[in-house]
Amino acid sequence: MNKKTIVQITLFLILSFIVLFFYYKYFFLKKKTINLIKLNQNIEVTKTENNLIKNLEYLSTDKNGNKYLITAEYGEISSTNDNIILMKNVISQIDFFKRETVYLSSDFAKYNILSLDTNFNKNVILEYTEHKINSENIDLSFKENFAWVYNNIVYKGPTNQFFADRLEIDLLTKNSKVFMYDNKKIRIIGK
Repeated sequence: MNKKTIVQITLFLILSFIVLFFYYKYFFLKKKTINLIKLNQNIEVTKTENNLIKNLEYLSTDKNGNKYLITAEYGEISSTNDNIILMKNVISQIDFFKRETVYLSSDFAKYNILSLDTNFNKNVILEYTEHKINSENIDLSFKENFAWVYNNIVYKGPTNQFFADRLEIDLLTKNSKVFMYDNKKIRIIGK
């Protein structure tokens, strides 16, 4: 082989290596993890075709010092509204300033990243000190400082248990109102 052929082969190999390197570095499709910090909210995004988010976590603090943490195994950005995240296997924690912590869990939730309003549904459990509420739905509104619990409510407290259709809870004062649909009576079991 002459020198000219060896130089040409060497240049060809170097050029091929550079082209392959840039192709895999910039054009090859791969999952990419991005950490976003926006309005004191941290999320980990795994880019996929359908905007699926894995191991989602939002932490927010309001002007009164109350903290709201919501985590989910999976989340998906709504196709109709970019501010809504549809979550699966959800656990939430509300730390009220100088008060006890409220824990919420559910199979699914719809979370608004701007208003922090959350609609929990399916196998919802709310726990607060010695109180436990099971239901099918809980809607939280931080703008109105209210929680609405509805559909198959089972409340268990330290001294009693009751079954109802709807429960409204003021998040600031902890005052509650219990309702039944169709003028039925609320079933209360005392201990």
